[in-house]
Amino acid sequence: MEIKVISFDLDGTLVDHSFADAVWHEGMAELYAQKQAIPLHEARERIIRSYSEMGDEALQWYDLGYWFLRFQLPGSPHELLQRYRDRVRMFGDVRDVLERLRGRYRLVLFSNACRDFMQVELEETGLDQYFERTISSVSDFKRVKDPQAYLKLSGLLKIPPREILHIGDHKKFDFSNPSTVGINSILINRDGKRPEGIKDLKKLLEVLEG
Repeated sequence: MEIKVISFDLDGTLVDHSFADAVWHEGMAELYAQKQAIPLHEARERIIRSYSEMGDEALQWYDLGYWFLRFQLPGSPHELLQRYRDRVRMFGDVRDVLERLRGRYRLVLFSNACRDFMQVELEETGLDQYFERTISSVSDFKRVKDPQAYLKLSGLLKIPPREILHIGDHKKFDFSNPSTVGINSILINRDGKRPEGIKDLKKLLEVLEG
């Protein structure tokens, strides 16, 4: 395969879930518990149930502003994101691998995370320096990373799907959907809980060089 562009997912691929989990499960639960005057554990159960009922195919699932309005929470999404920005954690292999790929390939970031989440994560890690483009599918394309989103990505980059390689940790959004439209895809399995996929980005270098 002749790869010219490598597209990376963000959460679970380049950074771990500490920041996102802190915002969605800790911060939101605390605000909801205050609003409803209920115990924190009950608040957490309620909001997580609401997220599950919505499902990750819906754009609102990723929209912190939507959930603030729905739950009538005090404060603002911006304040909550800033509160937990010190929880952003980049995986240890990321910077070295991107340094080695930069110049050899066009690199882009393509995530389902909303732009406001991405911005904090990029500011904290400095990863934006490696990417030609950083794209939030839900914010910029108004859709999750479905097959049509990947075709839009191909069109935006002015390159055929077969010359793109996407890597991410979600089996549907990062593996099946890009594969459907002819984009090469590799699943990364950071936690080792699934049998398929590569365990880290160093394995990506082996795939490209092999």
